[in-house]
Amino acid sequence: MVTVSRDGDYLVHVYGKELSVHSAIPVEGSRFLQSTKLAEPLVSQLKFVKVSPLNISGDDAGARAYAEHEEELLNLVPDQRILCATSNQISIWQINSLEWHADIENIEPSVAAVDFGARDNEAILFHAWSSKVTIFNLDSASSLVIKSPKFCNPSNQGHGYRPRTKQLAIILKPEASDLLTIHEAYSYQVVSKVVLPTVDAQGLKWSPDGRWIVIWDAASNGTRILVYTADGQHFRTYTGRDDVDNTHDLGTRCVEWAPLKQRHQSCEYLAVGKYDGTVDLLNTRTFSCFTTLSHTFHISAQSPRVWRERMSPEGKLEYAEAASSSAFIAAGSDSTSQLPRGVSSLQFSSNGNFLATTEQARPNIVWIWALSTPPTLETALVHEHNVRNMSWNSRNSQLLITTSNNTLSVVHLWAQERSPVIAEIPVARSETGRYDITWVKSSDRKEAELFWFSTTDDAVLGHVAVDADRGYASFNALHVVSGRGNFL
Repeated sequence: MVTVSRDGDYLVHVYGKELSVHSAIPVEGSRFLQSTKLAEPLVSQLKFVKVSPLNISGDDAGARAYAEHEEELLNLVPDQRILCATSNQISIWQINSLEWHADIENIEPSVAAVDFGARDNEAILFHAWSSKVTIFNLDSASSLVIKSPKFCNPSNQGHGYRPRTKQLAIILKPEASDLLTIHEAYSYQVVSKVVLPTVDAQGLKWSPDGRWIVIWDAASNGTRILVYTADGQHFRTYTGRDDVDNTHDLGTRCVEWAPLKQRHQSCEYLAVGKYDGTVDLLNTRTFSCFTTLSHTFHISAQSPRVWRERMSPEGKLEYAEAASSSAFIAAGSDSTSQLPRGVSSLQFSSNGNFLATTEQARPNIVWIWALSTPPTLETALVHEHNVRNMSWNSRNSQLLITTSNNTLSVVHLWAQERSPVIAEIPVARSETGRYDITWVKSSDRKEAELFWFSTTDDAVLGHVAVDADRGYASFNALHVVSGRGNFL
């Protein structure tokens, strides 16, 4: 089992009875930090492995990004923790030293999901059948319960912690109506309770500046986006564009906030992905739509460059510029006839200048939009297989992409300043075509950007080297972690 921390700094590998920790930044010349033996029942019943998020202040984060030496970096980084859990037991270690920190035993069985809470001294458990959420405080050895969460799987986005101040917002379903409750940070006392005017709320998201909570309703109720203030006051309901006939509105499939703008530390856009394959961009002053992006390619003299994946004469995958008129004829090798329509993913670049989208009508294509005035389609990347993951670099306009290619392990890289490239990765291919990608946020700014490429059992750390003249890309592996228990 392989788990990478959200910032990419650490990788946790469990193989047999051994748990090992690897660092993206070498420590005393080695990226292998520590290992320990797991005891039963963790070995035979392990279900969850999590790494606590990095909670540091803005000043510390800035200093960390500009740290020039390993010793300086280690002094700035707090000691994160690892959580390993079965269906009824949790064990937690310090990540740098692998010193045991805490055990939580005799948990009510049928746990659906486990993760760290607002900070690394909290564990939050979602029980099956949405019966309750239990939050454990590791320092005080106490716990509290929130009953009737609407979702028992965090991937449903039914809860979220407010950026910086860590108040918890969660959607409950105690009876017939959806209920939004907001809880004070760390004590979890209820500070606001709101009965939602929804048919079937699908999830919530805090804005990156912590000012707003957005909740979207089921598609059967058309486009219905509810915006609340941080203390639970209703601010606005968006039901679609006023200048468009919404009689046959197919509703909302996903939403995403744009990142903070450095100049005024506020969020400018909310993107609403809809089941009709369009994206409404709302400004966050009035939450009204200022433009709609459509996944329909219009051929004209100003058509953007389109790149298509192909096999080169040397037997390597590469991108080749395609004629706009033929770029979208094939919809990929995977069957899409049974897939639901609609926008399936929305991802803003770190500076908010670009938006990458995919949609289910043609799930093998990544559309990249330039959020200029007005927003325009920058380019489209057409692949032979469905797109599985997309990840923007946190410092520049580089986008990593993986597809459901179960024949070759490759990563696709788009960068603003050059043509896109494809590089083969020295990792055993996945039978399911499932690969994960995580940028390393603490990469040295003077060197190439590092990322982890991982499957369920294997992982490799490295970067893509591009020969711009030849249009050739290769992957430089710096550290390999193998499912056979070996690492290089």
